[in-house]
Amino acid sequence: MVPVNEGVMKRIIRTFFESGFTEALNEARDKQTATVCPVICTIAQYTFDMLQFVKRLKTKVFPHTREVSINNVAELSETRDWLRSYIRCIVWHPNCFKIAVAGSDDIVRIYTDEPAVVPVLRSVSQKWITSMAWRPLTAAELAVGCQKGVCLWTMDTNMHITRSATQAVFLKHPGHCPITSVQWNANGTLLATASISDTDILLWDVDRQLNTPLRRVGPPCSLLKWSPDAANIFSATVGNVFRVWSANKKWTPERWTINCGVVQSACWSPCGNFLLFVTTGDSILYRLLFQDEQIFASGASPKEALKIADLTKFNAGRREVGGKPQALAWDADGRYLAVIFKDTPCIALFNTCLKKFDMTISPLCFLTGINTEYPSYVCFQSKTKRNTDTVLTIGWSSGRIEYFPFGSM
Repeated sequence: MVPVNEGVMKRIIRTFFESGFTEALNEARDKQTATVCPVICTIAQYTFDMLQFVKRLKTKVFPHTREVSINNVAELSETRDWLRSYIRCIVWHPNCFKIAVAGSDDIVRIYTDEPAVVPVLRSVSQKWITSMAWRPLTAAELAVGCQKGVCLWTMDTNMHITRSATQAVFLKHPGHCPITSVQWNANGTLLATASISDTDILLWDVDRQLNTPLRRVGPPCSLLKWSPDAANIFSATVGNVFRVWSANKKWTPERWTINCGVVQSACWSPCGNFLLFVTTGDSILYRLLFQDEQIFASGASPKEALKIADLTKFNAGRREVGGKPQALAWDADGRYLAVIFKDTPCIALFNTCLKKFDMTISPLCFLTGINTEYPSYVCFQSKTKRNTDTVLTIGWSSGRIEYFPFGSM
């Protein structure tokens, strides 16, 4: 083997053709090049610094162009400790006794009133499950938001085995992934999806696999909540901006801002007149009132949300309760509100009373798990003809699912 002494330019050109421009630039500004030819090293260093400046500027002006990792998904999820949680999402069917549970293994299990039969939904494309939604007025259509798009499953009553990837319809759009929120409208004709990599909200006509974007300049969207009357869509972003889109006004949005942080969780009242939300910047529960498309706030500016509860952490006996809120859940009758927190193990329950232009809220009780358990996800069971009771469904950090009925309260 005869050693070969390459010149600086020859080595840089060879690196360019073998590994690309970035590696060639790194080769041009290393110590060996600086010793032999400092001029080339200086030019390469200035070029590198300029490219880094342009990259940072582009990321600041267009946040959706930044690289999204699984940690970004976990940070903005309504599920507590989403990255390590055994249970990542729970959703009840709105019209029948059926519940879907997504686990950290990226498998969705369907539970019904037949405990011996547990259908399993599995696909190689179904990774990083963040949200799910049953299609209203259908027996078994489930939309699953994940890393590469939306898995749309259609199940039949005779399904007793694991579903394969070929039996799922996959909805995807360039630049619109990972999906962080999926929501059906009240009659199941439109599916809304949001991604922390895209500033657009997509409204899907899933039967034709076509979508219509709702476009706005600004931070990407992270969370969607469709009002029960299908009149409005709440959309939170990865910045301090959130919007409420009006379906009756050709999807005209109303823009809101918060002082600090981002919107962590939100929920609509059953009538669609009230919206509750919490942020990462404080421990306050906020309320917005929507009536005839107008916003009313007693004693406050029309553009200001009303503070209705202080969730600051305090000691109740030997336990810490409250703190920074993680997620909200409101029952179908608008009587009970459940709040879970980022760093305390108790669930706070409130009584709520809705009026036409006002609502009242009062503390009810706290719920705790077994030993060191903390709640990962909470939701209320849907009201159907077979189920008229108010039941809170709790997914604990241990992987246990608990049902808490309010019949005796």
